Amino acid sequence: MVQLGHHVCLVERSRFPRRHLGESLSPGVLPLLETIGAREAVDAAGFRRVRRVYVKWDSDLQVREDVREQGLLVDRGDFDRILLERARALGVRVLQPAIVRECQSDNGGWRVNVDADGSAVQIHVDFLADASGRSAQIAGHVRRTGCRTLSLYAYWRGRDLPQEPRIEAGSDAWYWGVPLPEGAYNTLVFVDVKHFRAARSSSLTARFLDLLGRSGLMAACSDVHLDTPVLAADATPYLDEDSVTPSTIKVGDAALAIDPISSSGVQKAIQSALAAAVVANTLLLKPASRDNAMRFYKASLADASERHCRWAAGHYGSAAARIGGKFWEDRASHPESSPPSVDTPHAPVDARALSAARVELSRQLEFVELPCIDGDFVTVKPALRHPNLVSPAAYLGGWELAPLLQRLPAGSTPLQIARSWSDRIPLQSGLAIAGWLLNNGILVEVVSCAS
Repeated sequence: MVQLGHHVCLVERSRFPRRHLGESLSPGVLPLLETIGAREAVDAAGFRRVRRVYVKWDSDLQVREDVREQGLLVDRGDFDRILLERARALGVRVLQPAIVRECQSDNGGWRVNVDADGSAVQIHVDFLADASGRSAQIAGHVRRTGCRTLSLYAYWRGRDLPQEPRIEAGSDAWYWGVPLPEGAYNTLVFVDVKHFRAARSSSLTARFLDLLGRSGLMAACSDVHLDTPVLAADATPYLDEDSVTPSTIKVGDAALAIDPISSSGVQKAIQSALAAAVVANTLLLKPASRDNAMRFYKASLADASERHCRWAAGHYGSAAARIGGKFWEDRASHPESSPPSVDTPHAPVDARALSAARVELSRQLEFVELPCIDGDFVTVKPALRHPNLVSPAAYLGGWELAPLLQRLPAGSTPLQIARSWSDRIPLQSGLAIAGWLLNNGILVEVVSCAS
């Protein structure tokens, strides 16, 4: 928001550095850090790149290797401090440690009472952004989107700790081990809430150690000890369907929590924050676009939730096929059935299909108006709606789709179509879009009629 010309005050509850879950960052985080100008500082911090991950999921233990080393293992205390310092450098006023005691509506804005390190501070603001995680301060309607899941975790120290991340599926739980830059090792066990509560018979620590002992996370360890108490955290995915109003918006886990199996919660939180800034900017400066801005934000969160739910169900399904049992079968089921997402083509398109098939636009294709981000504001763009798409699509790979399809002549090959766009987009991008259109049934083969 400060980069869009607004004055921003950030109220941060904790002193930094402090431990925080979410230490394994997915590859998509780095481009987002580039966007906010924090990539250089994160690179300079020397966080460990992930090359190998030990996986025991739908088969016996194997090593998955990423030669590009795109993932990161971070100390969240240091990582969050870097982001906070970036915010300060941009001009954000930071109150830390501080707690919001009360928010009251005040002439179209808000009066916020804050306890800032023991001192009472009152702030008058036009707009509130709630990024307080699962304990969201602004009331809403939260809809659970997956099975109720509890995460038990604790940090270890010692000489023989694992040096690589490990993920493992057990009979009625799954496990995640994360070696951290400062030498600790975080072990997490994900269990069903109802089952865990029903089997209560000993201390949290004893039950955690019993569950952990059923995995191979600590099998090769000796001379190690727990460095922290065993903690529990809610890991149930959900969507807040009241994520935005004309003067408030929820960001990150306050708006959307995805299944932890994706290991992309931090990435999704940053993405929602970037989108929220544009939405808030639109609500403040272009009130005539208020409804479209709010509709865009709610739809983008709902779409992200659906995509992650579908991916997680498939991932759990692969474990269910090998292990079986209620824990896995419940998580492998998906409450709704819908078509593939716009990012998932039905099947690869070969070069012959691109160069030989003569195509036309599907008669099931419709052009509809869709709120989208355009620069610093939410605007309305023409989008494609088709039964094979989960939701209308206005862009693909950063290119607007509807203008490319206007006045598209029937009977051309996808290769010819891509070449016809070459004065507007690179040929390689045109070929990718043409292939996607063909895969999703938006371009269909011309059926010749015998006379």
